Amino acid sequence: MRKIITVEEHYEIPAPATKGNFKTQANAKGENPSAVTQLLTDFDQKLKYMDKYGITMQVISNAGHSPQLLDDVKESIAGCRKSNDFLAEQVKKHPDRFAGLAVLPVGDPDAAAEELKRSINELGLSGALIAGVPNGHFLDEPQYLPIFAEAEELNVPLYLHPGMISKAERDLLYKSPSYSDKLGDMIGLAGWGWHIESGTQMIRLIASGLFDKYPNLHLVSGHWGENVPNFLERLDEFTGMVHPPLDRKFSDYYRDNVYVTASGMFTEPQMTLALSEMGPDHVLWAEDFPFLQRKEQVADFLENAKIDEETKDKISHQNSEKLFNLK
Repeated sequence: MRKIITVEEHYEIPAPATKGNFKTQANAKGENPSAVTQLLTDFDQKLKYMDKYGITMQVISNAGHSPQLLDDVKESIAGCRKSNDFLAEQVKKHPDRFAGLAVLPVGDPDAAAEELKRSINELGLSGALIAGVPNGHFLDEPQYLPIFAEAEELNVPLYLHPGMISKAERDLLYKSPSYSDKLGDMIGLAGWGWHIESGTQMIRLIASGLFDKYPNLHLVSGHWGENVPNFLERLDEFTGMVHPPLDRKFSDYYRDNVYVTASGMFTEPQMTLALSEMGPDHVLWAEDFPFLQRKEQVADFLENAKIDEETKDKISHQNSEKLFNLK
């Protein structure tokens, strides 16, 4: 049986509510949100699911109800420490089954860098996840550089996950008198919108010269790269027309410094595109559990894919072991 490591799997702990305008009529937890919440919080249930469906290890992160999002910076710092301490305790109970990604108080980039350092050196976590656009600011802004510098210094990846987009963005781009607001919210969130925002974040980071500053930094992008891989050639062509002050062309940075994951989107055309654009060394496996529960398909889709055995092993576990320093 092939070793399977999935790297975009989630947990939550109770956290104070944010003051932001995140109220929405659509729920990414689906039609039975209480069952999803139970799987987010109960690690024994995670293990039972993994055992049943042949998943060797999950790399766990908090991408939803996260203290990263708290408006009060002091509360965010304390909440992130609490969340990371909790996750580290769970990982230590089952180090052969779980690894963890820290949540960072990005409202204070220096504190976020310190929390990343603590999470790796003291807690034994394997990187960090940043969800969405923090407090309306994209991560290419200079104040966030300490986070990226620390990640490169520690040799750990940062997972750039989608987050809740603003109400103004949802209203402008996705609400329509031709269909329900609930449908508009879902298109603006998990159906399309937050993936486009996350892909835009990655494009901005590359355009900012981030990887010229930190050439050994690695970022991870879910959902087959949030639509960026299928636009690499066009990005090269049109950014090249304005002669950006970068050492290399756009696609070079993306292919060398970014890893993409499946995030439970198990379809052959998307896998074929990702492998064609990224190569087999920069593709990882992920289910997006428990928001998605693909069950047997987690192992079966990869096992039945029309790719060679060496590539299957790289995607299923070898690339993740190397990137996240897993034993």
